[in-house]
Amino acid sequence: MLEQKILRVNLSEKSIKEEHVPTEITEKYIGGKGLGAYYLYKELKPKIDPLSPENKLLFFIGPLIGLPGYSRHVVLSKSPLTNTFSDSYAGGWFGAELAKAGYSGIIIEGKADGLVYLRIEDGDSSIEDAENLKGKTTYDTVAFFKDYHVATIGPAGERLVRFACIINDSTKPGRSGVAGRGGLGAVMGSKNLKAIVIKGRRDPIEFVPEVLRDKIRELRREFTEYLKKEVAPGIGLGGNLPVMKMSAEARVLPVKNFREGFIEGYEAVGEDAFREIRTRNTSCYLCPLACGVYTKVKTGPFVGLELDRIEYESVALNGPNCGQLDKGTIAKVCLLCNEYGMDTMSVGNITSFVMECSEKGLIDYKLDYGDTEGQIKFVEMIGKREGIGDLFAEGAKIAAEKLGLVRYAVNIKGLEIPAYDVRGPVGMALAYATADRGGDHLRAWTISAELEELFTIKGKAKLTKDLQDRNGALWCLIGCDNIPGNTTGDPMKFVDYSINALNTIGWKEKFGWEMDREKFLEIGERIYNLSRLFNSREGFARRDDQLPERLKEPREDTGWKIDEVDFEKMLDEYYSLRGWDEEGKPVSKTLERLQIEV
Repeated sequence: MLEQKILRVNLSEKSIKEEHVPTEITEKYIGGKGLGAYYLYKELKPKIDPLSPENKLLFFIGPLIGLPGYSRHVVLSKSPLTNTFSDSYAGGWFGAELAKAGYSGIIIEGKADGLVYLRIEDGDSSIEDAENLKGKTTYDTVAFFKDYHVATIGPAGERLVRFACIINDSTKPGRSGVAGRGGLGAVMGSKNLKAIVIKGRRDPIEFVPEVLRDKIRELRREFTEYLKKEVAPGIGLGGNLPVMKMSAEARVLPVKNFREGFIEGYEAVGEDAFREIRTRNTSCYLCPLACGVYTKVKTGPFVGLELDRIEYESVALNGPNCGQLDKGTIAKVCLLCNEYGMDTMSVGNITSFVMECSEKGLIDYKLDYGDTEGQIKFVEMIGKREGIGDLFAEGAKIAAEKLGLVRYAVNIKGLEIPAYDVRGPVGMALAYATADRGGDHLRAWTISAELEELFTIKGKAKLTKDLQDRNGALWCLIGCDNIPGNTTGDPMKFVDYSINALNTIGWKEKFGWEMDREKFLEIGERIYNLSRLFNSREGFARRDDQLPERLKEPREDTGWKIDEVDFEKMLDEYYSLRGWDEEGKPVSKTLERLQIEV
């Protein structure tokens, strides 16, 4: 697992080559996000158009892919939505299938003359014509390849919707996955690549030395028991749906385009409401948690509608944030997003922006809060790039700038923010502002640690940095976010399990030193600094590590507001802890300490 082989595919030249990751690079960056960040920074020219053939699209897995909790894969590129470094993670079985085929990653370059798909099958790879799949939904495309695991774009990716996503295995047994954020589906579409289809025949354990295989089997048993005992009880129904109650009770649930933080009747779209229409749960490869939630609508205009995945962010942003409390409507919106291949989070955020502007008469388009028919029509218009949907397919930031309505667009660096109002949990505001791919909560989900101490800035800079470094390291493996986020015990236990696994599969024998917590977290810090260097090279600086106008305004319901002086103090402290200058660029001493070559 520490010997990593990647597939380099040039669509312009119609060439496919195998290459091995140098040992010294694996030692510094491990795999997953780390390797992806290394290759992007090394190989991409600054200031390229993300939708040009010069951009690259990378798929990577981690070296622990054969263990429960590490089956996810990451897709990386320069984002067409934000122009930043972008990495997006998906669960399911696609990453495991890549491992079964003997590869740790794929680097896709250039652009095909016509629509194609990439086939990978046990050492035999080819670029195939896909014109017959043009315009097909993600579900239709996945179903077409019956004997393969499939990662594909839908019509939105083909039409270069800037928040198009990449969906894998939506009609297969087991949990489906979505690389949802940053518009990497548009990058895939810009390359005329409809899908990647993989068939592997070997257990990932077969690619490690035989002397280690019994140890890995023991790790599998140990990890499975840990997940069952300490994580499964915190998962609830799945899909992070328990967070709805937490957010609502803490008054940080986005309502009506982040104008308020609570809505009466939120329970109609809470965990218990979706439990009533759940049909089954599904799991990623080898994982006992079964957090994938399948639903079937029982009442209302969408009775009988079946949805293969539902999650808190999708519900909150397309539900309460749009004044929508009908779970059937939310399920329909999510199904449309899946079919077209669009990020549900961006769609919900943008829809609420249009609703507010419509309510205030700022645009010549009518869309009311809670309007089921209008909401669904608007989502379809985005996916088809029809009418006003063509403008909003460019993302909230670009659309708002063209309309002169920037104050109503809730995004950071162009990425529409997730489903937490941060005018109470101010550490989450700092986490949004300093996330390397734009407004994002997963780099540092500080909110659970902040609920007992809202409004205070003390310790929030360190909390944010520490979580970013921890997650940066875990995403090299690629460890599932649900594990530290939902455990009933110490979240750092998953880190220690990961370190032990690396040592067990031969880290010391390979590199001459034993992995420990300090060194592991330093690798996460190295990667976070490398992605910051990428963004600095693209022109991003302190002026971009700021909150949108909406989050600087007092809340309409509580009056909560982030003091700008306090925010700047947090940012100064954060930069200092990071070893960055006043503009947020890593200084030479930091780069030397982390052994980053510029």
